[in-house]
Amino acid sequence: MRYYYFWRMIYAGIFIGSLAIIGGCVDRIIEIEESNTYHWQRNMNQAEFEQLKKGMTYLEVVEIVGGAGEKTKNNHYRWDDEILLTQAYIVQFKDDKLISKEVMIVKGHSTRE
Repeated sequence: MRYYYFWRMIYAGIFIGSLAIIGGCVDRIIEIEESNTYHWQRNMNQAEFEQLKKGMTYLEVVEIVGGAGEKTKNNHYRWDDEILLTQAYIVQFKDDKLISKEVMIVKGHSTRE
């Protein structure tokens, strides 16, 4: 039983230590997302997409959008559209600087045309 608590404290220390390393950015993102009145406000819209400029940091993009993107592959993040279920936005970063952005058409599972 004593070893259980020992290892539990070790794992808790490791967890807290890793949060401290990335905590500053993560805390700011959480603060931004919690300031939204509605869940969908974490998504992007066309007006926000147009505000994104090359050279912006990921955190600057999150501040404009109101939420973190979903990492899809190395340095690519995706935000769904706030209104349109058929559209998403892909933003690519290099060295934490925005280098490209694009609108992606999302195809659903509907058989209707």
